[in-house]
Amino acid sequence: MAGPLDYLRWRGDFSFSEQAFNSVDASLFASLVYLPVDPSAEGHTLKEVAERLRDLPSFQNQMHDETGTEIWLLPVSPRLGNVEILNWTTRMEKEPYPLQFSAATFRLDDHTILISYRGTDSSMIGWNEDMNMNYMPEVYGQNVAAQYLEKIAQEYPDDKIFIVGHSKGGNFAQYALSAVDADIQDKIIKAISFDGPGFYHQVYHSPGFKRSIKKMKTYLPEGSIIGTMLDHPERVVIVKSEVPMQHQHDPRRWSVARNSFVLADGLTVGARILRHSLINFNHSIPDAKRGETFAALFDAFENSDINDVNQLFSHKLVGTYRLGRILMSLDPDQRKILTSMFTDIWNTYRNNLPFGDGGEFKHYPKSNDSKHFPIFFEFYDTDQPASKLAAELSHQRKQERKKHKKKDKKRHNHKKRH
Repeated sequence: MAGPLDYLRWRGDFSFSEQAFNSVDASLFASLVYLPVDPSAEGHTLKEVAERLRDLPSFQNQMHDETGTEIWLLPVSPRLGNVEILNWTTRMEKEPYPLQFSAATFRLDDHTILISYRGTDSSMIGWNEDMNMNYMPEVYGQNVAAQYLEKIAQEYPDDKIFIVGHSKGGNFAQYALSAVDADIQDKIIKAISFDGPGFYHQVYHSPGFKRSIKKMKTYLPEGSIIGTMLDHPERVVIVKSEVPMQHQHDPRRWSVARNSFVLADGLTVGARILRHSLINFNHSIPDAKRGETFAALFDAFENSDINDVNQLFSHKLVGTYRLGRILMSLDPDQRKILTSMFTDIWNTYRNNLPFGDGGEFKHYPKSNDSKHFPIFFEFYDTDQPASKLAAELSHQRKQERKKHKKKDKKRHNHKKRH
C-alpha cells in the first residue's frame, strides 16, 4: 500500500490554497525536522535546503532510505518545496539536565505557520532524556519546547499555528500546548503527535492540558511500540502499516490513501501485550530506583567515552563487548535491575504471544478513536474511571475462567463415570 512519500509524488504539485493542509502533510513536516540543518537555513525554502543537502558528501549515506527519497522529492514538489523556513533551533546540553532539542518553524501561508519538534536522535544525551521520561512525569525538554512555542507566538502574533512532532517530539508538541498561556493556546489550530509516548496522569490532569486537549490529536501505527509507553487521554487514531512492528515507528511507512492515512481496526495484539509488559515493569521497580539505575548507566556510558548509540550497535561484536563492560562496571543491584527490566518485559511479551486470538487482551477496547474509548487504561491509578473498567473486565475474565473450570470438571467427571 502507498505511504506519505507516494502522497508527495501524487499531490506535491498542489498548493495549500488548492488542497487544504492535512495529517499526511503534518507527518512529513514531523520527519523533515530530523534533517541535518542549522539556523543558516532560515529564510530559505525547503527546496533550496534539499538541493544543498544533496550535494553534501556527509549526507550521501542517508540518500538510500526514506530520507533520501524525501530530499529528492522536495525540489519537484512545490507543495512542500516552496515552504519557507522561519526558524531552526538546535540545542544539545548535559547541564543542568540532559537536553537533545531541535525545532523548526515553517510558513504555510500568509496567515498560518507550523512548528515541528524533533524526536530522539542517536546521541546518548537524547536517549538519557528518553529514559527520564520513563519515570519522571515532566522532563526539562518539555519546558524548553513550551518556551520555544511562546517565543515563536510572540514573533508572529498575527498567525495561527499548527504544532507537530514525531515520537518524543510529539510529546513535546502537545505538552507545549498545555503549558503556555490561554492566549497562545487560542492561536493553536491543532497539536499533532505521531507515535508519541503519551503522558503521565500528573500532566494530563493539569488545568492547561484539560483546557487544550480538544486541540490535540495523536496518530499511532497499529503495531506501535513507543506509543505504548504511557497514557493517551487525547484523541487517538490508529493507522495501518504493512511493515513489521519494529519498523512502524517511522510515519513514512504508514499506509495512505489519496490525502489521509488508512485507519486500522485497532492496535495489534502484539502492541497491547507490549503495553501490558511495560506497565508490569513500571509496577515492579519504584520510580526512584529506576532513576538511580538509569543515571548510573549513563554515567558509565560517559566514562567509557560512548556518546552515540551507534557505537554500541554499528558493529555487533564490538558493541556487545562494550555494553558488557559497561554493565559489569555497575553496582550489582543496579545491574540486577537493568537485567530484570529487559527480562520481565520480554518474558511478559513472549508468554502472551501464543494467544492467537488475543487471549485476555481481546477484551480491551480496539476502537481506533479515543473519543469513543480511551486507547490505554491507567491500571496503576485506581481513581481513574478507565482503571475501574479495567478492574471490572479483570473480574469478568476471572468469572469466565471459573465457568470454564467448572465445565471442564463436569466433562472430566462425566468421562470417568462412562
